[in-house]
Amino acid sequence: MHRKLQNIFYEVRDPVLGWDDVGGYLDVKETLREMVCLPLKKPELIRRHNLGLPSGVMLWGPLGTGITMLAEACAKDAGVSFVYVSGQEMLGKGQELIEAFDCAIHEAPCVLFISDCEWLAPRANCDYEWGPGNFRAIPPTFADKELTRLFIEQIDRIHGVEGLMLLGSCYRIDTVDQAIIKEKKRFNRKVFVHPPTAEDRLGILDIYLQRMPNLAPDIDRRYLAQAAEGYVGWDIESLCKRATVNAIKEDATQVTQAHFERALREIRQFLTPDMTAKYYQIREKDCPHHYEF
Repeated sequence: MHRKLQNIFYEVRDPVLGWDDVGGYLDVKETLREMVCLPLKKPELIRRHNLGLPSGVMLWGPLGTGITMLAEACAKDAGVSFVYVSGQEMLGKGQELIEAFDCAIHEAPCVLFISDCEWLAPRANCDYEWGPGNFRAIPPTFADKELTRLFIEQIDRIHGVEGLMLLGSCYRIDTVDQAIIKEKKRFNRKVFVHPPTAEDRLGILDIYLQRMPNLAPDIDRRYLAQAAEGYVGWDIESLCKRATVNAIKEDATQVTQAHFERALREIRQFLTPDMTAKYYQIREKDCPHHYEF
């Protein structure tokens, strides 16, 4: 019996969301199937081949790309429980952090997913600037040194627990304390959830369009995906809502291409060009072997 925890710090649940609930990112999904799901499904076969199991996997990339959903989809694919810990909400809550890790041990086999690891274990003296004067999405506060130390202790405590797959997330891999990245028994593998490509944006758009009951049949989805440069998932959701509002304001019975094109001029993208460039610059400079199985 899972302990469904009614708080905002962490929760344990049977995973509901699967791969099809996350638009686009076919390359990322395949990497996660190999790096997260395979060890949970076939641990003995992996050991027999002396491949070695990842200790922990850090997903990093822009906000709004569905990283938490991807983590839950891993748990559903593997047929295990999903333990979700909010890094933001854990600030100042050391005892609750210990309790969350206790739950993960109790729930194994499971995926333990810790979001916003840069809040719990910030890298000292980090440069958060994307480009001149652009500090978008920088965390407003961080854990103190004692909570960071406790967080690292908990990661070390679960190392080797049978059937417990550790996943984390951060918006930039260079802003996380390297103590949790470089140590082999911690987050020793990384997955870059890159800024959405046009094909990824098309996949995300398809998910939101299928929820619209009065969509005109001639919507040029590929054009919209191409035009939505810099959009992440929540931008595309806003695009669809804004197009619907535009239709309602005109008393239209259908949401048309014109309503979407107007919405494109009204919805500001989250990712600026310098942010996108910085993401790929960081990835290019990172150690490539951490991205292999």
